[in-house]
Order: sequence, then structure tokens, then C-alpha cells
Amino acid sequence: MSEKQEKQQKSGGEIARFRSLAISLFINAFCPYVIYTVLKNVVHTSDFVAIVATGIPSLIDSVVRIIISRRIDVIAAIALVAIVIGLILIVLGGSPKLLLVRESFFTFGYGIMFLISLLLPKPLGFYTGRQFIAGNDRVRIDKFNSVWERYPFFRTAMRMLTAFWGVGLALEAIVRTYMVLTMSTGQFLAVSPFVLYGIVGAIFVATGFYMRRWRKRHVGVLEHEFA
Repeated sequence: MSEKQEKQQKSGGEIARFRSLAISLFINAFCPYVIYTVLKNVVHTSDFVAIVATGIPSLIDSVVRIIISRRIDVIAAIALVAIVIGLILIVLGGSPKLLLVRESFFTFGYGIMFLISLLLPKPLGFYTGRQFIAGNDRVRIDKFNSVWERYPFFRTAMRMLTAFWGVGLALEAIVRTYMVLTMSTGQFLAVSPFVLYGIVGAIFVATGFYMRRWRKRHVGVLEHEFA
């Protein structure tokens, strides 16, 4: 591949990521805020009903993702779990504040699961890393398992990534819960998606920085093993 083609590919990838982020912000930030504002100020519904309605765009997006990819990815799973929790809260007569932090119940639990898994022989980072690198390819899965067994520095890397995501997801839940308790509903709906993407982005930056340093120390290990 020529240098020009590499630049075009990189540029295309950046445009695709920006488009994906813009669409996600539109669905998870702009649409919920508009729905809440219209229902509260024009239709004059209760906070509870308006907040429940803000979950509709995420529900539609999750269903579309599942239909297109024919599998449930992490984002769709979080959205669906949040919707289920929201329905449970509706049945139990939950408060609007509880509805606002429904996603954080899941992310906090997932973060704690990541951290607890560090005490196990194989942390959750091992399984998520294997899914990312090997997918459902049986040969690559066996190679990934072999690399885990043979290289101590690879096991350390998987545990570090597990720690990054565990701390990051738990922190996201704590920050968003604090925002619910200190902000109005409108303010929270407008700001919280940016906080979520900011924290997740920080996790990606931290893991990316760590993996770049890791690759410099162990040049060619993954490339050779998974060639």
C-alpha cells in the first residue's frame, strides 16, 4: 500500500469515526433533550413520563444495530439493559431520579465485575481482548489462549486493560449519579452524554497509550502470533 493510499485510508477512518460519534450524540444527547423539553414544556407531562420517553431513540437504535449486525454489541447491550431496568422501575413506581441513573447501574456493576475479575485466573479483559482479536475464529482463539499461557507480559497487559476499564466504568457511574443529584433533569440530559463519551474516550486514550508502550517493548509479538 502506497503512502497516499495509507493517508486516504486513515482519513476515511477518521471521517467514519466522526460520523459515528455525531450520529451517536444526535441519538443519545440531542433527541432525548428535545423529547424531554417538548413533553415538559409543550405537552406538560410529568417528569417521570418525559424521562421514560427519552429512552425511545436509544431503544430504536439498539434494535436497528441488532438487526443489521445480527448480534448484540456492547453499546446495544448497555442500552437494552438500561431499558429493562427502566421498565422495572416503572412497575415498582420508581422516581425520576432513579430513571436518570438507570444506565449507571449497569456501568457501575460492569466496572466492579472487571475489578473483581482481577482476582481470578483470567480477568474479563482476557475474554474481551480475545473476542476483539480472534472473534469466532477457532484457530485464532487457540492462538490467543496459547499466547496467554506462554507470555507473562501479555497476561500483565490484559490485566492492566481490565483495570483501566474497571476503574473507568465505575468512575463514570459515580460521576453521572452525582450529576443527577446536583443538576436539573434538563441540564443532566444535555450534559451527561458528553461526560459519558469523555470518560470512555479517556479510557481509550489511556489504554492506547499503554498498548503503544507495550508494543515498543515487545515488538512483533502479536503480529507474529496472529499473522
